[in-house]
Amino acid sequence: MKKSLILALALGLILANCKSKVYTQEECESALASSFTQIEEEAKKNPAAAPVLAGLQQGKQKMIDKCMEGKFDPSCLKNAPGGLAGIMTCVKK
Repeated sequence: MKKSLILALALGLILANCKSKVYTQEECESALASSFTQIEEEAKKNPAAAPVLAGLQQGKQKMIDKCMEGKFDPSCLKNAPGGLAGIMTCVKK
């Protein structure tokens, strides 16, 4: 019984140290800025996309926060194919 308790505690400590990589606000802002530029270019070609762009811009700070938590990889965002589809490919599950 004691061995299994010690093993469980050790496993818990190991898993607690296996967090996602976190990124700085500057890294995330820079990466999202390039993605948003591409989305804005798409929206210029498709006026129906304007409400989607407005919603994304309102949620930009939340996306930066998620990036800083490791939910997005800034290098993926910078290298992803353009627009919203590119952002979605970079979301870590």
